[in-house]
Order: sequence, then C-alpha cells, then structure tokens
Amino acid sequence: MSRLYDNQPLQSVPVINHSYSGHWETHQYEKGNGLLLEGNIEARSRHVITDSSQKKYRYYVLHMKVQRSHRRQFDSSGKELEPNFSQTKKVQTGYLQSSYKVEAKGQSDKLSQEQLESVLIKADLTKLTGKHTPKSCIPLWIQEECLEKLDLVDGEHVRLKTKGNGPFIDSITKMDLEHVNVCNYAGGEAVGGSWTDKVMAVKLQDHPTTTQDDEEGAGADDDEWDD
Repeated sequence: MSRLYDNQPLQSVPVINHSYSGHWETHQYEKGNGLLLEGNIEARSRHVITDSSQKKYRYYVLHMKVQRSHRRQFDSSGKELEPNFSQTKKVQTGYLQSSYKVEAKGQSDKLSQEQLESVLIKADLTKLTGKHTPKSCIPLWIQEECLEKLDLVDGEHVRLKTKGNGPFIDSITKMDLEHVNVCNYAGGEAVGGSWTDKVMAVKLQDHPTTTQDDEEGAGADDDEWDD
C-alpha cells in the first residue's frame, strides 16, 4: 500500500538565515565512529547558511531530548557491529529456554548525558542554534532534502545515527512505540520492519551500512535497548 507524505509540518518551521565568513565545511565535525541515539524531538528549527562564496546550505535542526545513547562500533573491515546496549546478558546454561544465567556483557558503550554533550555540543554551531534549543536537549543537524519524505513533527520518538562524533545526522528513523517498529525513515524505501533489519542498515547515502549477522547476537536480550 502506498503512503502519502505531507511536508506541511516541515514547511511551517520558519527559516533563520545566517551569513558565514569563509567556506562552510562540516567534515571537521565528522571524525570518529559516531553515536546511536534514541529520544524525543522537542523542537525543530530551520537554518540557511550562506558562506563567503554565496553558496547556500539548508538544514533542519532537531532539538532532541536523548533517552539512550551509545557509541557506534565497527570491526577491522569497517562492518558496523551491534552496540553493547546493556552491561549484562542472558546466557543459556541448558537446553530449556528458562535455563540461563546473567553475566557481564563486557564494557558498556553507553554514554552519560555529560559525555553526550561533550561529544555533540560544538561552540561555533551553538552560536547559530542555542536560543532555539530547549533545556536538556541536544541540537542535531540534517540536510533539508533528507527530510522530504519523513513526516516529522515535534514530539516524535526517533532513533538516529550521527556522522562521526558530531551533531550531523547520518540516518534517522521515526518509531512507533506501541509496536516498537519503524514507521518510516529518511532515505528509506518503505514503512515497517524491525530496528535490526531496517534501522541499522539504512543510511542517507545510496549504500547501506551492514551489521552483524543474527547468529552473532545469540544469547542477547529480546529488547537490546533495555538497560
């Protein structure tokens, strides 16, 4: 079944224009593996950056109250791995499903709010967005065209990946909390699917990011995002 997208919620956000002295470049904010975030969009702002060459860059900034944050992990070949969402896991000790023990899962890659802010808050970008960011929220930037097919409004619950250790969004997914399923996602193809099958594999670029095979996750909790 096809789905119609209404971009009116996005168009209703007023545009804020900025003049930038020099060439606008975001690569400096994209070093490192990046983060996986989950939380609510508390507010949105719309920004147009005009640099010294008069080139315009259009963004939405999603002001997010982050509930869960983890570092993205990759193996030596560059394949993305499932993060260590919790500090313990269930391990079967027999053939019965009820026969298991709980043991440490290794070093947690979960970030505290203080660590999260130290990674994502950039002083020069805060000068542009600071007065629009509600208290206890993190401003996250995404190119305007990337949200054309994502009917996103304030209050939405989302999961996203950042491009490196900075505030620029690599991929974003709107969640249906009642069913814990993907509703739709920027750059994606269809509605539906699970977090493991869809979100971990979808990027705003044309090629997907691969994840660990399901076999490697054997013994993990049913809901990996539970702490």
